[in-house]
Amino acid sequence: MNSWALALLMAAVFAWWFSPHQLRLRSVVPSPPLAVVTAGKKWWVRIDALARKTRYTAQRRRAMVDVVEALAGELNAGQAPIQALQFALDAGPVDFHRFAQSIRLGADPLSQCTQLARIPGCEAALSLAACWRVGSNAGSGLSDTMTQLAQGLRDDLAVRAEVQSQIAGPQATARFLAALPVAGPVLATALGVNFGAVLFTTSVGHWCVVLGLLLDVLGLWWVHRIMTSAYPIA
Repeated sequence: MNSWALALLMAAVFAWWFSPHQLRLRSVVPSPPLAVVTAGKKWWVRIDALARKTRYTAQRRRAMVDVVEALAGELNAGQAPIQALQFALDAGPVDFHRFAQSIRLGADPLSQCTQLARIPGCEAALSLAACWRVGSNAGSGLSDTMTQLAQGLRDDLAVRAEVQSQIAGPQATARFLAALPVAGPVLATALGVNFGAVLFTTSVGHWCVVLGLLLDVLGLWWVHRIMTSAYPIA
């Protein structure tokens, strides 16, 4: 979703809606209830928060692959497992460093991996913990296991990237269709139609603007739900 374009559109509408001229006009002309505008703003906040969560989750998922690959590399180089895990976590994002510090101070690596898995996108830490537990109980080396785990996680990222490329076309179409309500008034102005007399000075026009924007945002949200059913964010 083009968050910036949609944000600018919503900001322009709200700036117009609460302009001094419109406030004076609504004092004498019936207008849609403020609750409708507030509901639209809440929906936008939710959609923006979901987009931020999607980006954050994807970043942490890639970071977890890098952590497991770094761990496998350190183990293959002959580093002790505890020190290798500390190094791998320290090489990751800032919010991974506290887990490395806890392990350095004597915390159980399994419990730290379990806590790390609670971060969105870091679910692979559970697989890391399972491999660590099996390797500890069996007394076998972890390097081969971690190498295979890293390869599996890398393959999963490749599949996700392929799915994302497949849904990029429908997403672009949805964005284009969402922009058509904005292109309509521009085309009307080019043809000499005074649409502003209806949209900005009548109660019916106010309803058309507000409900049109709400339906536009709702449509984008619905398309996003369809896309995430094929490409889950969690």
